[in-house]
Amino acid sequence: MIANFSEDVLVGYRWNNAQDVPSAFPFGFGLSYTQFEFTDLHTSCSGASASVAFRVSNIGSRAGTAVPQLYIGFRSLRPVLRQLRAFKKVTLAPGETADVIFVLSDEDWSFWDTPQARWVSALTLGEEVSVSVGSSSTELPLTASLPCVLPRRKLGKSGELAMSTSVNEVQMECEQGR
Repeated sequence: MIANFSEDVLVGYRWNNAQDVPSAFPFGFGLSYTQFEFTDLHTSCSGASASVAFRVSNIGSRAGTAVPQLYIGFRSLRPVLRQLRAFKKVTLAPGETADVIFVLSDEDWSFWDTPQARWVSALTLGEEVSVSVGSSSTELPLTASLPCVLPRRKLGKSGELAMSTSVNEVQMECEQGR
């Protein structure tokens, strides 16, 4: 018996998002007796890592638990538009607000390059990496681009890819948002 999987990476919420087909119960969907609001998205970079910070507030009249989700997207991820990289459970009383911080690394914006048979960072290719935060794969009220810029890779003397600048220069570029 042979199983053929024709959907490739477009499984579940990824297929719905890529095909722009609404789902009855999107990934992360949950019923609650209260309402949550996501605000104040801030992104920053330091070296080869990034921080995504925001606030989640319980704007309803009952206590409840929010599960903020962080999705990232970049050109080389296609046909996938974005993928889940982090989530966190936050329990809040009515009117309460909490700060949430997700820390991302190079693994979060890397993809498997089949011809090269290795993981490749979207940032080293100069691609824009977007982050989206919300309560489900379809409810993402906060979106921003990561200000990180890593040096493009160039061919070294041996013909292999080599970093074009030092780690210190990368960190300076990330901190300056270049």
